[in-house]
Amino acid sequence: MIGFFRTTSLRLKLVLISFVVEAVMLTLLVANSVWLIDNVLDEQARLQMKMLGPLLNVSLAGPLADGDIASARQILAEVRAKERLAYVELFNDKGEILAGAEPSAASHYESWVTIEQEGKSYGRLRLGISTDFLAAAKQKLFLESSVIAVAEVLLSLLLFLGLGFWLTRNLKELTDAGKAVAGGNYAVRVQVVSSDEVGRLSTTFNAMAEAVQNQVKSLKEGEAKFRAIADYSYDWELWADPTGKVVWVNPSVQRLTGYSPQECLEMQGFPAAIVHPEDSDRFREGSRRILDNKTTSGSGFEFRVLRKDGISFWAAADWQPIYGARGEHLGVRGSIHDITERKQAELKILATVQQLEQAQQYQQRYYAQAQEERARFNSLLNAMDLGILFVGNQNSTAYYNPAFLRVWELPADTQLAGTSTDELLATLEKQLARSADYTQHVHEIIQTKESSHNYELTLVDGRMLLETSYPVPGADGRYMGRLWLFKDVTQERRTADQIIYLAERDALTGLYNRHRFQEELTRMLADAGRRNSAMGLLFFDLDEFKVINDTYGHRAGDSVLIRVAAEVGTQVRRNEIFSRLGGDEFAILVPDVREDELQVLAERVVHSIPQIPFHFEGHNLRLTTSLGIAVFPDHAQNAEELIAHADAAMYQAKEAGKNAWRIYAQQSDTSRQMLTRITWNERIRSALRNNLLYLDFQGVYRADDGRLSHIEALVRMKDEENLGNIVMPVSFIPLAEKSGAILEIDRWVIGQCIALLATSGKVPPISVNISARSFDDPKLPHYISDELRRLDVNPKRLIVELTETSAVADLHDAQRFIEALHQAGCRVCLDDFGSGFSSFAYLKHLQVDIVKIDGMFIRNLPNDSDNQVFVRAIVDVARGMRKITVAESVEDKETLEMLKGFGVDMLQGYYLEKPHADHVAITHIGTAV
Repeated sequence: MIGFFRTTSLRLKLVLISFVVEAVMLTLLVANSVWLIDNVLDEQARLQMKMLGPLLNVSLAGPLADGDIASARQILAEVRAKERLAYVELFNDKGEILAGAEPSAASHYESWVTIEQEGKSYGRLRLGISTDFLAAAKQKLFLESSVIAVAEVLLSLLLFLGLGFWLTRNLKELTDAGKAVAGGNYAVRVQVVSSDEVGRLSTTFNAMAEAVQNQVKSLKEGEAKFRAIADYSYDWELWADPTGKVVWVNPSVQRLTGYSPQECLEMQGFPAAIVHPEDSDRFREGSRRILDNKTTSGSGFEFRVLRKDGISFWAAADWQPIYGARGEHLGVRGSIHDITERKQAELKILATVQQLEQAQQYQQRYYAQAQEERARFNSLLNAMDLGILFVGNQNSTAYYNPAFLRVWELPADTQLAGTSTDELLATLEKQLARSADYTQHVHEIIQTKESSHNYELTLVDGRMLLETSYPVPGADGRYMGRLWLFKDVTQERRTADQIIYLAERDALTGLYNRHRFQEELTRMLADAGRRNSAMGLLFFDLDEFKVINDTYGHRAGDSVLIRVAAEVGTQVRRNEIFSRLGGDEFAILVPDVREDELQVLAERVVHSIPQIPFHFEGHNLRLTTSLGIAVFPDHAQNAEELIAHADAAMYQAKEAGKNAWRIYAQQSDTSRQMLTRITWNERIRSALRNNLLYLDFQGVYRADDGRLSHIEALVRMKDEENLGNIVMPVSFIPLAEKSGAILEIDRWVIGQCIALLATSGKVPPISVNISARSFDDPKLPHYISDELRRLDVNPKRLIVELTETSAVADLHDAQRFIEALHQAGCRVCLDDFGSGFSSFAYLKHLQVDIVKIDGMFIRNLPNDSDNQVFVRAIVDVARGMRKITVAESVEDKETLEMLKGFGVDMLQGYYLEKPHADHVAITHIGTAV
């Protein structure tokens, strides 16, 4: 009904309202008339009853008092007929009916009258008046009133229709004009035909329509400008209302994201919905803060956006709050642009900076380590400064660092910037040993405009500089100048010469070592073969030298060896090679020689050694030597035979009474000593075949808490003729090294230890000793690696021990051997450390993990202050080089406590335990001191 009324015209509304009002008024009027007539008729019935009551009382009281019921009935019949009563009934005092008729079903009005006379009641009378005439009167009145009302309504309706048409004749034109304006026709106007309210409304409408037309025109012009700016803006523009909902977005969003503006507006939670998940929370929090802060604009809020194709890009947002004409907050305007290229550049720069910082940290750490190492050990090598000089394309000095001045030993305040190349060369000329050559070299390099090879130049003070230069191209490839690098390599050259010297020299005596001896022997044999000439080998050792070591110690023995090497060295000519092969064994190689000349040299050697004075602990000693001679090609056809026959001749000299020399004689090569050695070689090989070798184990304990670190395997041999007798290594290892059987023994020991480690993970790490001869076996590291892999043993559980003297004797081979062991994953221990004079220098080049201090420094340590100083120095050096130290030969508690105080990491010796085959650590670990 309400909807119908809203859509009805004003004219019809006026008619309907007038009709409804008229109908309501007429209805009320008719209803009031009916009500009034009803009341009047009802009052008349009551009045009639009221008047009949006294008359009937008077008429009936007498007959009833006389008991004349018939007269009473006659009176009642007359009254009923005359007064048009519907019924009348007479009752006595007992309620019994005396006369009258019962009421009919028609409607009626009833009343009771008491019949009394002189205060005495004779009965009651009930009478009823019919109300049918009342209903007929009311119906007639209603019909007449209704006819009058309908006629009046029809007349009023016609009147109102005419009046409504007359009043609204101009409003329709206004309505049509309003519809036209609503449809976009702002040029429509209405004709003003009167000066009443409708006329004034028409005038106002025309003014309003004109104003709207002008405003719409301005809005369209503004909208065109806005769309030209917003729709064709390169950036992605949007407008978000105060709740964060995006209500407008420009077409650039599709170019950046792949989503059309319509898709964006329909998307739930746009633009947060297309923000990269890793930036989503940060974006939502930032958006909330921007919407909450209604007064501040901002820029540079960065985040990643996921395009429709799934590819992400970096974006940056600028924002500005928006306000309406009345100052109400309308939301936020955002401008989002693609910053992927800039971000990638920033990330590259950041990565470069991080790499540079990391490189700087490495450089600082390495420099600090180098400084620390140099300060602690007073290393043979000093840090090398690199002088840098940059000369521009005009041959003018553009830059030089302080190290350049130091390298060239120029004063620190020397000013070289801007000087030409010729002026710079003139400044450096006084420092150069051959300035002309260097000047020519520099000019040749400048003309080539290419990188130069390393060029060594010598200064007048003897120093050597290594020069390298590089052309410096610009961003466009043009030649900008040349960078010169100068490095003082004096110490490096000296160190290299020293390393070469140490690699081929015996550390104790300075003589050629076994490695150089083998090389020279091979070379001389080849020369003698080509020239068809002879060469000789003198092989000698010191008689009873072991007694000196056992009686006076290794230091006395070392002193003897040094004195002998010095004395015999004076007997050797320049073209002859004098070597120490190990222990007290020496050899002299003599090229292109006759046998009689060899005899003269042998006589001088044998005669000179007893002339050397030795004095130990108050005793004067006289040493002698036994020397053997073998000649190529008379006595041998190859190096092995020559060595073997020279060794046999030496034993022939010992058999003759020592302090003598002998030339190899085949008929004498069956001496008792030779037979003994041959017998020992056979016994060693028999032990390998018949499983007569076994291992004892001795624990190595941590000094800090006394717990077991690892166990050392020590090889033993059972006597084949009496299995109860044990042959110690000192009896067969030297002979095994001479014969080469030591290689088999080393492999057997390694195989047994790896197999033992494979039995259980509870077996502690095991260390094994490797002989110097094994350095010549390139397959041994592969054998170790293969066995560890085959039995699935962690390589860290196997420790390989090398003696210092053997490692130094063959430094290059030792370095290669150690590197191969490290690649296999094993740890390496340098045994008997300190027995050589240059031990600290060797420790720099031999990259071992553990250093075992020679027992000669540990025995009687509490009573030998020199040994205390030396042991403390070894511990400090090893700790500075991040190596573990082990002290062997610990034989008493006082020595143990002193070593702990020195900071030794591990301890080994008879005081802790003696070696035995059934070591408890094989099945139980954690044993304490």
